Amino acid sequence: MIFMKFKVYSVSMIFNLLIPTIICGAVVFSLTLGCFGPPRPDLLPEIQEEEIPSLEQLVSDLKSQNPRMRSQAILELASRNERKFIPLAREWMRSSEDITRGPAILALGIWKDKSSLSEILNFLDPKSGVDLGTILESIARMEDPQAGNRVASLLNHEDASIRLLAVDTLVRINARQSGKIILASAKSNKDSDKAKTFAMALGKLNIPESEEYLVDLASHSEPGPTLAATYLALGKVQSKKSVPLLVKALQADFDKGRENSSIALIEIKDPKTLSLVLPILEDRDREIRYRAADVLIGVTDPSFSPRILEVLIKGKVLAKAPASHVLGRIKFYKAREEIEKTLLDPNIPDREIIAQSLGYLGDKKSIPVLAKVLKEDQTEAKYGAVWALGAIGSEEVLPYVEEACTSKDQKLAKIASESLGMIASPKSLSLLDKKTEDFPDLAPITLSAITSIQGEESRKILEKYAESENINLHQVAVSQLGAKKDPASVPTLIKLLQENTPSRNRKLIISALKSITGLKFTSKNEWVNWYILNFSKKHP
Repeated sequence: MIFMKFKVYSVSMIFNLLIPTIICGAVVFSLTLGCFGPPRPDLLPEIQEEEIPSLEQLVSDLKSQNPRMRSQAILELASRNERKFIPLAREWMRSSEDITRGPAILALGIWKDKSSLSEILNFLDPKSGVDLGTILESIARMEDPQAGNRVASLLNHEDASIRLLAVDTLVRINARQSGKIILASAKSNKDSDKAKTFAMALGKLNIPESEEYLVDLASHSEPGPTLAATYLALGKVQSKKSVPLLVKALQADFDKGRENSSIALIEIKDPKTLSLVLPILEDRDREIRYRAADVLIGVTDPSFSPRILEVLIKGKVLAKAPASHVLGRIKFYKAREEIEKTLLDPNIPDREIIAQSLGYLGDKKSIPVLAKVLKEDQTEAKYGAVWALGAIGSEEVLPYVEEACTSKDQKLAKIASESLGMIASPKSLSLLDKKTEDFPDLAPITLSAITSIQGEESRKILEKYAESENINLHQVAVSQLGAKKDPASVPTLIKLLQENTPSRNRKLIISALKSITGLKFTSKNEWVNWYILNFSKKHP
């Protein structure tokens, strides 16, 4: 390891340096900020909560007797793009001192000193004694595809972690021009574990010439990591030849293969996939049915939608919910009445999903059917119904959703609270406020719903809970104030920041202030001083 607790120089410190203590004339939001002359005597002392070393200190550290301190300094200087120290880094790279050689190589990568690249590539030799991960990170920072061929040689490395780092580096430098070399190595490889790495590299680099190799690899690999990686690679290279193989994989007894083949089919987006996948909606295995549904949603073709509707009408009972799900997600509005009819049949499985599909369609004509299903006591369909009513988003549904929000069925009440957030009507604020007060554990849901509602009243409710002594309510409310981004919340957050009590989460409050203002102060006193200078007259 390079780093020890001498002086910690982090990239975040660098960014903090870029933020002045007082920003003059910056218009961050509707409240105008400006400079108000010399600091007032009542300003708090500027205390740095993270020590930021000066340039002079870093230069001094470069001459330290401690090699680790020198290493930290050269990396910090690179992060600050102090390029006049590049010659020193090159000198260290060529020296015999092992402990500074690696940091120097990494610093040169951070500087993108491409004139040093050929020398850095020589350190990929196992006998160099420098950590391969450090070298690869330096090469990746260079972003020069010319390094691709040398890095590609590591795809044959015996250490799987090095092979994965090599793949990551090849992708980061966009080494597509090395595709032929990688493919040739892949074809000569006999190790199934390494084959996985080659498949990943070929796929992530999107090498079309690798299609035949990948199809053959998928055809002859046993279920496992290599086969799963190959399916993903076929998707990345958009291999239409592999579509029948991938469709077959959707129904195979290999969980990860089913998942990855569905992802690949969606990436390939071949319209011919649809007719091959459609019958799988009737598969006995529920997971397989919905994998097929995902593909039908991802590979869209409007002209094919009537055939999916036909499965809903005439297909097996097991296919009706996944077919409804697809039709809802692709918003095939002509299917609404048939989906409603299917939903009202108590013998159909997965009625919760069928109800949700009406929410995806978003047609207010479905409200009476959903309201009827919502009254069912012993079925799961009511959960989908209350979500769908929220997704429709009309205030017409408020009586139904608000009633569900007060239900003793906690799952129903939670989903109803989320639905009120989707509807975002000020009429629901009092109910959501009371729900939060009575059931603080629901705060992540109820306060999120309140945040989605525009206006001063919703902000004041959030501020009330931000001031709560209940630590959970406080934390959720502060986070939501940050998400709401209303400048009017700044005084409340500053007040909370000044309270030195265990129930106040300072980091969360500062995060909310950053989100609202766009400023990057890191310490309590910086924020308080900024507030005194810019807000105190407006908010006494």
